[in-house]
Amino acid sequence: MHEVFAQCPRVGRWADADLAKTQLIFVTLASNVDLARKEMVNIPQKHIGVYHGGKVYHYSNTADQVTSELPDSFFAKFQALYAGNQGLFFGWIPGEDLRLHVQPDGAGVSAAKKFELQRADDGWWKARLVGDSDFFRVGKEVDDARKKYHGIFMPGSQYWGQQFRAADYLPSIGSWATLLEVTGACESENHFNLINTYDRAKFTFGFYQLAAHTPRDNLILFFHRLASLPAFKDYFPELEMRGGRLFRVDTAGAATDLEQEFTASNGEQQIMLFMNYLNPQRVPIDQQEVLQAARLIHWNEHDPAMRLAQVRTAAEILQKKMTARYARKLPIDGKSDTICAIVADIFHQGRSTFAVVKDLLGRPDPVQALLKVNDAAWSGRNNRLRKAVDAAIADGRLGRKRYAAATNEFV
Repeated sequence: MHEVFAQCPRVGRWADADLAKTQLIFVTLASNVDLARKEMVNIPQKHIGVYHGGKVYHYSNTADQVTSELPDSFFAKFQALYAGNQGLFFGWIPGEDLRLHVQPDGAGVSAAKKFELQRADDGWWKARLVGDSDFFRVGKEVDDARKKYHGIFMPGSQYWGQQFRAADYLPSIGSWATLLEVTGACESENHFNLINTYDRAKFTFGFYQLAAHTPRDNLILFFHRLASLPAFKDYFPELEMRGGRLFRVDTAGAATDLEQEFTASNGEQQIMLFMNYLNPQRVPIDQQEVLQAARLIHWNEHDPAMRLAQVRTAAEILQKKMTARYARKLPIDGKSDTICAIVADIFHQGRSTFAVVKDLLGRPDPVQALLKVNDAAWSGRNNRLRKAVDAAIADGRLGRKRYAAATNEFV
């Protein structure tokens, strides 16, 4: 119950609650609650209910069923049962503030950059900045129950917009730019604005395809960088950084930490509130995920600083994983940049294990062995990777340096 209290967008004393609103109601020792920090001490004597339509609905251990009563009766009951002076508190339902009031004409969301959204009968979504004359493509709906794909994506034949090119960033990040371009070629054909909202991550964006579900990694790190840019509040007025974490904040003062971690059904840790802010539900496809995609696509196409933030985020992620994971688990110290580029792509997509890759690194021709890893399942990806690697070698951007684990650089 104390964890639920901490997740409420807004909390306060029951005397200050909006009685017209459906919300949670908590009773516990008054001194155990710090409203300013949104904290409740975890002690046995505490209880929770749902307030709706003037009544409190809660589970009664004695009756072994859900019962209802007026708030005053609810409080009096636990004041008599529990020791000490009890307090009664309200909490807005966790996650309720993640929903934006999205209108197709752009009027529903308070932002400097408002977008009109348009859906065609064939499932294509387009958007345009209010005041602009032209729409731009956001994505096409996919609804495949067999594959559990529900959302929007950009078909390869319709890719458009700015592209990442390693040559533009070699002066600032060196060989890492080439490694990024190799994986970017496989993920997005290096299109900065590529989105998909159809898989378990719920939202993925950019040339390096940064996913929303991973704590302290990928898309959330990108948003940390975006928050420092001048245009951030124009596109995402409901977001702000607090203490190094991203929060959803509304005009009424409610705040939700979007980086809280939850355990998913598959056992992995996910930042579900961030995922739900970007894409509230897998099924059906709704306008909020389209709006969030439109915001990012438009910003990307019109602001070089936003694209630079993508590159710096992707480079930081790759550099960290190379030294903290790959170099510790694999014998890549002294290996060619070509081998490192292939290894990085394998683990970025997650199509093999460290044990398998370690074995392949010991083969007479490790490059060719790695390019065929798990080929029965991933021949298409391996072929794209081979093409990208060959192009980089032909340009002289791969095959000339080796990885130095001590400095995490290519020399």
